[in-house]
Amino acid sequence: MTNHQSKIEKLIAKLCPNGVEVKSIGEICQINRGRVMSKDYLKDNAGDYPVYSSQTADNGIFGRINTYDYDGEYLTWTTDGAYAGSIFYRNGKFSITNVCGLLKAKAVNVNMKFLSYILATVSKKYVSAGMGNPKIMSNVMEKIKIPLPPLAIQEEIVTILNSFTELEAELEAELEAELEARKKQYEYYRGKLLTFNEYAK
Repeated sequence: MTNHQSKIEKLIAKLCPNGVEVKSIGEICQINRGRVMSKDYLKDNAGDYPVYSSQTADNGIFGRINTYDYDGEYLTWTTDGAYAGSIFYRNGKFSITNVCGLLKAKAVNVNMKFLSYILATVSKKYVSAGMGNPKIMSNVMEKIKIPLPPLAIQEEIVTILNSFTELEAELEAELEAELEARKKQYEYYRGKLLTFNEYAK
């Protein structure tokens, strides 16, 4: 992993010698919210396209319908409830319910997988537990600030973290103890790779 870290540091020195830019989510993404869909609606419009809700089980799938509201690469997040702040990467045709928020990059200099990794490390800090109902609404999400290095650095970080994610999936079928060790290693390096404090302008 030291080699990976060294490569990232070299890329930062080369591509952003004056520091890594910090941007708000509202600056780099369009933000939307899902719509109300009842179980009856899902039953009456059954189909192949997933509808995602606030749950985290089964990748957040609430059901499947015969139409879709979105097509492409997005992030969704759980706005309300016990899983508020959970971040999901989506790519394809789908819809979301009203307890989901949606992010779409405004420009090509944002790698959505990178954004999913970095938001997963910070979004829970912005969840409000007021009135006993945890939530993170669009007006809060848009103000979250993240370091946004050049695209080449984002892509390199995604490659590294994806390899850990894939390894984690493989290890699930093997030894539980090994999986736990790799998860800690992944979380440690994710934190290291996504911390740009010393490079921030």
